[in-house]
Amino acid sequence: MSNKTMKQRIALVAVSALTAGLFSVASTPVANAAVTGLTVITTDGTTAACKNGTPTAAATPRYMPVGGKQAFTIAGTPTATASMSITGPAKFVGTKTDATPHIIDGSDGKSLDLAATADLWALVEFTGTGTVTVTADDDTDYSLYFIVQASCASGWSAGTSYAQLNTSSTSVTSNVDVAAAATVNYTSAGQVSYLNIDLNDAYGNDAAGASSALIATTTGGCTVNFTESASSGTVTAISTGAGADTDSMIIFGDNTPRTCVITLTLDGTEVAKKTVNFRGDLASLTVNPATTVKYFTYGAAGSSSETVVNANAITYIAKDSAGNVINLPSAPSISDGTGGFQQVSLADSGLYTAATATSNGFATLDVNAASVTVRGKGTYLLKATRQSDGVSVKSAVQSAEINKTSHTFEVAFDKASYQIGDVGTVTITAKDDAGNLVADGDTVGAGVSVVIGGVDMLSTPASGDKYTNGVRTYKFTAKVVPASFGWSVGVTTGSSQSAVTGTIKVVDPVGSVSNAEVLKSIVALIASINKQIQALQKLILKR
Repeated sequence: MSNKTMKQRIALVAVSALTAGLFSVASTPVANAAVTGLTVITTDGTTAACKNGTPTAAATPRYMPVGGKQAFTIAGTPTATASMSITGPAKFVGTKTDATPHIIDGSDGKSLDLAATADLWALVEFTGTGTVTVTADDDTDYSLYFIVQASCASGWSAGTSYAQLNTSSTSVTSNVDVAAAATVNYTSAGQVSYLNIDLNDAYGNDAAGASSALIATTTGGCTVNFTESASSGTVTAISTGAGADTDSMIIFGDNTPRTCVITLTLDGTEVAKKTVNFRGDLASLTVNPATTVKYFTYGAAGSSSETVVNANAITYIAKDSAGNVINLPSAPSISDGTGGFQQVSLADSGLYTAATATSNGFATLDVNAASVTVRGKGTYLLKATRQSDGVSVKSAVQSAEINKTSHTFEVAFDKASYQIGDVGTVTITAKDDAGNLVADGDTVGAGVSVVIGGVDMLSTPASGDKYTNGVRTYKFTAKVVPASFGWSVGVTTGSSQSAVTGTIKVVDPVGSVSNAEVLKSIVALIASINKQIQALQKLILKR
């Protein structure tokens, strides 16, 4: 054999060996195969769930009945050691039936060896009530979560159902009634409210079946109809069939004061009870003197801002013939004014409007005195028009004033003297340049100063402090030292008046006598004794 031939054969053997090695590497099994997930399915023996949930999460388990079955697929290709297990009252009862089935271990059926092949499935049967977890144990664990009930039959459940009064027929996700539907005011178009429902069992499934009956009964004089577009109703109404649990009803009032109670029963079980208050037309209009301004600001137009003078300045209450607070379609106007109130106009408040009185219990008005030329005292009343007959309803006459801001001031204390520990009050009374009490809302300004010796102030005067009924008060506590103390009070903003000064007396509460008074008494006593001694000496000398 020539050297060339020998070299060729050696090369061929080497290539063959190399090629064989490459093929051997390529045929090695993939090492990263594993289970990648579990998915519930509706086929392969699965029975209906009580509530589907999302069983891949423990917080949203699937609810199943005892005896029910659940099939699921096993994603990925299990490793050679992969297995499945069950905790809780359930067992494996079925697996893949082709040439590579799973192997169910043990007589209790709670363990399963997984075949190392893709596209697997298994079937679980639930054998008792309780919590069940099905877990695939591989490189990564995957679980399915179930709660097993005796059966899926539960009937209506308050915890998963809704009944809500609303101003229209709509879907419902709350039991909280809409205020305008629970209290319905007079309207020429006719009073209506709507009761919308969504009735479910404990699992969130529809509570009504094909033979179900939803019955509505009313007391108080209103009528109802399950046909929401109807124009009239009856005291009893009925809705039947599987759709009854999501029906809506219309409730009719008659524009007279009524309190109506609507009761719903589903197949004999009470599922909702609602009260609708129907209001009548305007019967009375009352101004609340406790919260109504008595001293309005000259030249100012109130607005919806609560901090602006003349805003929300008049508080009023409109009522029907039964004494119920009602909403008005528009704010009252001012009427029969005297003095500057002949030039005042009113506007609906931006905070407590005529249309929200039933919610707030009252309404307020902004006072516009921008065009007023007459200052001082005057009277006015409120007027509103009744919708049913156009008759004007008026409030009682109100006395008030339209004044300017501070020009002069006076200071007064509530006592001539204070015992140690007493709480005292200093009152600043401010007047405008016409001598009238200043308007409500006028402030003491940056020039305010209240200095009182021998006391601790309970509130610190600030520029934004407002006058009410012409006065502003500050509280203080008398200290423990009995004596006379000086004070100085000034309100110089808007006024050239100097500060007012004076003294107050703090006395000891024991006998209410100060040290100075005790000393004075001692001096008087000594003087009296001296006189008696002198008289006695004169008498002795005469003898």
